[in-house]
Amino acid sequence: MTVRAPKRYTGKVAVVTGAASGIGRAIVEGLLAEGAMVVANDVSAGPLTELQGDQVVTVAADVREPGAAQQLADAARGLGDGRIDVLFNNAGISRARPAAEVDDATWSHVMGVNNDAAFHVATAVGRVMIEQGHGAVLNTASVAGTHGLPGNVPYVVSKHAVVGLTRALAVEWGVHGIRVNALCPGLTATGMNTRVRAVDSGYWEAREAVVPLRRAGTPEEQAAVALFLNSEEASYVSGLIAEVDGGTHALYAGYAVNRPE
Repeated sequence: MTVRAPKRYTGKVAVVTGAASGIGRAIVEGLLAEGAMVVANDVSAGPLTELQGDQVVTVAADVREPGAAQQLADAARGLGDGRIDVLFNNAGISRARPAAEVDDATWSHVMGVNNDAAFHVATAVGRVMIEQGHGAVLNTASVAGTHGLPGNVPYVVSKHAVVGLTRALAVEWGVHGIRVNALCPGLTATGMNTRVRAVDSGYWEAREAVVPLRRAGTPEEQAAVALFLNSEEASYVSGLIAEVDGGTHALYAGYAVNRPE
């Protein structure tokens, strides 16, 4: 028996930030496989080149910069009849270090990408969705946005803010037919985390050991949940903070293992 992939996004216009690698890249590939037209954004042009094709427009821009969010919205409106159906607000960074060693530049950088840019992209796209009377937004937060994490205070604070943004927009924009949810990945084998593993494999193995499924997730597994939440299959789902973490938070926070110095 042949199982065919669903075509939930045929003809849909999507915006994806943080699209060049990891979960964002997996989301873009899933959207293209399901027939979407995609504006794919990342900070550097080089990693985006592999995404070139008839269904995708790449925009290299730092989402912290003034005008970047509107640039993405304008690019998406130019793909079809001016509408934007879905946003995957996925850009994010981490700068792990003890709280007492976090300087102003590090704090501002993390908050600028993870928090400020998420708001500006959501509202730039949201204005279009309000005008058209429908849309779906998925913000990528983290399990660090629902729990504590030692050695990475800016990241934790910024991801808690993304969770708050998600809930506030879900309540405010529901009347306009716009759904807003958050994806909170647990331990996932993205490039960011692979670098941690290379530095201290023991730390990584200890993290995997406290996941009930005894392994890290993959970007494709996170993308599968993301694609469901922004599809019509989830048409009555809004304000959900979806922890996709292999069951870790059914047990406890999962961050009892100390981060390597």
